[in-house]
Amino acid sequence: MAELIAVRCEACGGAVAWTAGKPAPACIFCGATALDTYTPPEGVEPPEGFLDFQVEERAARQLFKKRASDSIWYPSDLRNARLELKAVLVPAWSWSARLETHYTAIVAGHTRSGKRPVAGTDEWAADGVLVPSSPTLSRQELTAISPFQSAELRPLGEAVLPYELGSLTRTAARAQGEDGMGRAHQARLRGELAASQVETATLFHELRGGPLLLPVWIGAYRRGEALHRVVINGQTGAITGSFPYSWWKILFAVALVIGLILLCTGGAGLAGVVSQAPRRF
Repeated sequence: MAELIAVRCEACGGAVAWTAGKPAPACIFCGATALDTYTPPEGVEPPEGFLDFQVEERAARQLFKKRASDSIWYPSDLRNARLELKAVLVPAWSWSARLETHYTAIVAGHTRSGKRPVAGTDEWAADGVLVPSSPTLSRQELTAISPFQSAELRPLGEAVLPYELGSLTRTAARAQGEDGMGRAHQARLRGELAASQVETATLFHELRGGPLLLPVWIGAYRRGEALHRVVINGQTGAITGSFPYSWWKILFAVALVIGLILLCTGGAGLAGVVSQAPRRF
C-alpha cells in the first residue's frame, strides 16, 4: 500500500490524507491550492473503514434541484444555480450501547394543576449513533442527513483519495457519543410519556464505538455575494443546507394581503355609510 501523508489547506484548515510523492490536489473543501503537510493530532485513531457511495453525482444534483423547488418562497431560478459538488469521505465515530435511564417527568394528570410527577427506569439499545470528527461537517448537519445505512465497512486501502482526516480522540468522541445517545433516549421518553418535562440520569452498558468514514456530497453555490452550502447523504440522498428566500416574493405577498384587507375593510366602511345615509323619496 502506498505511503500516505497528511496535507492541510492554509485557507480553510481542511485536512486530508494523500499519497506521498504525488502532487497535492486543490483543497476538496474550498478549492484553494495552498496545501502544506502537517502532523495529525496525537491520539487520533485512523478510521476502521468506510461506507461506500450509493448516490451518484447526477442523482445528487437532481436532489438539489428538487429541494430548491420545494418552496414557493425560494427564488424561481434557484434550481438552476451553479452548484459546485464534491464527493467527500468525512470522518465520524459510531457508538452503540445498552442504556439504563432513570427518569423523573411531569405528565398530564387528574389534579388541580392538570399535571402530576412520575418516575421510573427505562432501557433502550442505541445503535450507530454518529459523532462527527470533522471540522467540515457540523453535528447539526450530520443529524439532519442521518441515519446512514448499516453496512459492512470497506477496507481503508480501497478508499478513493483524498479523504478527510478526523480530529477527535477516543476520549472526546466517547463523551460526545454518550451525550448523543442520552439525548436520544430522553427524547424518546418525552414522546412515549407525553411529558412536558423530563430529567434523566443514564448508565451505559456494553458501550462500543469506533471511527469510520461516511460518504457525503458537499456542495456550494452563490446568490449574489452570499455563499450557500448544501450537504447530501451519499447513501440515502437526505439533504440539508442553506436555501435563501426571495424577499421580493415575500414583500409582494405581504402587500397583496394588506391590499385585500384594506379593500375589504374599505368596502365594509362604505357599505356602512350607505346604509346610514337618509333616504329620499
